[in-house]
Amino acid sequence: MTTPERDSDLLDGRAVRPLKAIGMIGYVLLLVAIALIAVAVVAATADWALTPWVTAAIVCTVVAVGFLAGSRVALPSRPGHDRAEHDPLIPEVTAEEADDYERRHRNT
Repeated sequence: MTTPERDSDLLDGRAVRPLKAIGMIGYVLLLVAIALIAVAVVAATADWALTPWVTAAIVCTVVAVGFLAGSRVALPSRPGHDRAEHDPLIPEVTAEEADDYERRHRNT
């Protein structure tokens, strides 16, 4: 069971899930951007049309950084305590996750 004072420090799962999704999308887009940069380098050496690959890499990089920064900026605007776990991929421990942890580790 959670205590009332601890509940005030935890974010609701409905508030955290969108932040996790935005962070994960940003991370995946960053990986895609790296792949597009590699394809652009190959296109430059193989005399392919270079413009679409460079444009796609730039757009993908900007969107990825925007998603990662957006999820990171949204964290302080949410109620919660200052923790080292503030991460765009796993922004905060939800009340459901804390209850699940307590259920599994009662003796600790």
